[in-house]
Amino acid sequence: MPKNSILSQMPMDLGDDLKLRFATPADTDELAEFNTRLHGEESVDPGIRDLMSGDHPTCKASDFTVVEDTKTGKIVSSLCLISQTWTYSGIPFKFGQPEFVATEPEYRRRGLVRKQFEVIHALSEARGELMQGITGIPWYYRLFGYEMALDMEAERVIDGIHIPTLKKGETETCRLRPRTDADNAFIRDLYERTVEQKVFTCSRTPAMWEYEFNGRSAGSEARYEFLLIEDMEGARLGYVQHFQWCYENLIVMQMELKPGVGCLHHIRSLLRALWKKAETTPIVAENDNPKATGVQFMLGREHPVYQALPKDVVRKEPPYAWYIRVPDLIAFLRHIQPALEKHLIGTVAEGYTGVLKLNFYRTGIHLKFERGCITDIADWNPKDVEDGDAAFPDLTFLQLLCGRCRTEELTSNFVDCWTNGSSPAVLLDCLFPTFAGEIWHL
Repeated sequence: MPKNSILSQMPMDLGDDLKLRFATPADTDELAEFNTRLHGEESVDPGIRDLMSGDHPTCKASDFTVVEDTKTGKIVSSLCLISQTWTYSGIPFKFGQPEFVATEPEYRRRGLVRKQFEVIHALSEARGELMQGITGIPWYYRLFGYEMALDMEAERVIDGIHIPTLKKGETETCRLRPRTDADNAFIRDLYERTVEQKVFTCSRTPAMWEYEFNGRSAGSEARYEFLLIEDMEGARLGYVQHFQWCYENLIVMQMELKPGVGCLHHIRSLLRALWKKAETTPIVAENDNPKATGVQFMLGREHPVYQALPKDVVRKEPPYAWYIRVPDLIAFLRHIQPALEKHLIGTVAEGYTGVLKLNFYRTGIHLKFERGCITDIADWNPKDVEDGDAAFPDLTFLQLLCGRCRTEELTSNFVDCWTNGSSPAVLLDCLFPTFAGEIWHL
């Protein structure tokens, strides 16, 4: 660890009788109560305990930072880092997810969260994590170098009153049943087959899969239930992953069918089976509705299931976004270089030779291509605001990198985002394809 690293300064005196330190297992009860109270959801308690127990595959108590009031001994602010491995078009990279950010109201606006983010970012860097991402309230995490750049929670919703009834003479084509451990390999293999072509995924080791199936505590928001889709003779066709309770609807996070099985043939039976499950799934205590009102598919902006849903009765909800931080953009681009070159194959930019200069106004990046291969990715200093082949203000480039927006969308939405002619825009869109899925993170 470098001597000047903020990590070497821990624990840290912040003044005003406040001390910043890493948590220990002895803090578990207090942190569970603290986060449950401030986040306002009972599911937070078992989630915190899981992360601090030592049983989680990548997170432990010391991955939490806490600010302690030394006069009272009470924890007044905290957050944590959940390390994981994501992939970009098949290339693994280390990813850090800050979570459970909370501060007692009377201690806010003192820079406590900012100081903890400095520590967490240093910890993430020390682990070789090339990207950080957090889900949270609008705008706030921009203060710490994040951009809302990666899709999450794009939805399709069908109300219970619109679930198709079984017609006279019609028979069901499939049914749902609870997962057993004998199904684990089937689910894992189908998931990995499904996501292997996606731009972003979160990968799991066998130990992580076992933790997802059997390790998370009942009541934790991070614990999902799996159902097997099978035909009427009992042959497995696919699986469904859903929240273990309903908010307003039964929330389906994954629904995948094995190769050779089409959703269109089974969609009516699947909707009926899911609605039956919704009617028997408990409602969270924070919700005023006595029972579920529909089925909510949170599968990303695009998914084969959406094509089979009855369009006239389905509501479409636009995606929210992950906050994304890439502290060293050149290092990340160099790491995913093979994927960028692969993206050009089969496009109009295949075999491209030339230079692409990206102007970020204060800094820039120079990419050199030779017959479709990237031969150099380096720092570049633009001479002025009009220098280069394309310009991206602030952190807007991350929206292109993460596949949330196309170049034309960015140039339309930000007048100081531009390309010098159409060719750079075409090349950029070929390099950085759209991501329209949903990431199942740790």
